[in-house]
Amino acid sequence: MRGSALSLGRVFGIEVRVHASWLLAFAFVTWGLAGGYFRLVGPRQAGFGTPLALGAISALLLFGSVLIHEFSHSVVARARGLHVRDITLFIFGGVSNIGGEARTARDEFVIALVGPLTSFALAGAFWLSAQAVGTAPGLGLLFGSARGLRTLSPAGAVLSYLALVNLVLGAFNLLPAFPLDGGRVLRSILWGTTGRYGRATAIAATLGQVGGYLLAGLGLVRVFLFGDLTGLWTVVLGWFLSQAAAATRREQTLRDSLRGVTVGQVMDAAPPVVEAGLSVREMVFEHVLGRVRRSLVVVRDGRPLGLVDVEAIGSVPRDLWPATPVEQVARPMPAPVSPDMEVADVLPSLEEATAPLPVVADERLVGLLDLAQVVRYARLRRELQVPVGTPRPATV
Repeated sequence: MRGSALSLGRVFGIEVRVHASWLLAFAFVTWGLAGGYFRLVGPRQAGFGTPLALGAISALLLFGSVLIHEFSHSVVARARGLHVRDITLFIFGGVSNIGGEARTARDEFVIALVGPLTSFALAGAFWLSAQAVGTAPGLGLLFGSARGLRTLSPAGAVLSYLALVNLVLGAFNLLPAFPLDGGRVLRSILWGTTGRYGRATAIAATLGQVGGYLLAGLGLVRVFLFGDLTGLWTVVLGWFLSQAAAATRREQTLRDSLRGVTVGQVMDAAPPVVEAGLSVREMVFEHVLGRVRRSLVVVRDGRPLGLVDVEAIGSVPRDLWPATPVEQVARPMPAPVSPDMEVADVLPSLEEATAPLPVVADERLVGLLDLAQVVRYARLRRELQVPVGTPRPATV
């Protein structure tokens, strides 16, 4: 998701990003409100300009509310000792990119629950603001007549919409379907009562898949039985939730299969390396073309300095190859890991990294680890039916 996201800067030290798909959501919400809700609010207004402007303002404030919802997760997560990478707004709302998992069930419960509570607080704030301008919003907007909507002022209509949508957002997120906040709350409760994080994750993710399928089915019913094309949005949302829950189940299965497995057992113990002082020309003909390799680790006296690949080489003019040492074109590598660490513990780093993780012992490179290796290892272990925790035979 990060590759197609634009950074808007940092707030409270947390980077805020907007994914390209957010533009589609913004246009969808703006157009839907302008052509429906705000046309009913101001039918006497000439033209489409005012409803469109009110729709755009409401859409921006809606996503501002989503951003505040995600900030509540991120701020509490950081207070609980977790690293928050960024917050990204995308087509289905927003997501807090939090590194690692909560250390305790209590931490996860608090981090998950604060989001819906924040949405409810925003709903209350917008409701009170609407009252201040003489509007009576709330659930009446769901069941009120078009005639009643005509009594709303433009400001009151915007505030009423935001009160209602934050109420719905908070309630929807409390559904016990992972990865919604309610699903995370459920996982924390199961984790706390059973002490089995993996089992709790599997149950919450299964409910998330079922919930996603039910939501998609509801959308199909709206489309085909009632001719409501907005049901397509429900179908896509249900599909997204089911896929996210399935991905969580796969990740947990991977973690379970790697329990007790160390980095040293899985890593590539003979990574392709090149000395830092070698020229780009020598590297190209001796290591890249000569051994058909696209990337190599740059080392000095066995210590990893960075990674050099075909793209980096291409940035150097051909006539400068003989005089350019490879360390000048090397890009930084991810933080190193120890061969004695458990693979399950470094999975978050592997998923975030854009390059293999260097495995270092006594400050010297002893191997490389990438996610593809880990997945292949886990798959082979399952195919060979090697039980979790089986020790590796000692070498003679």
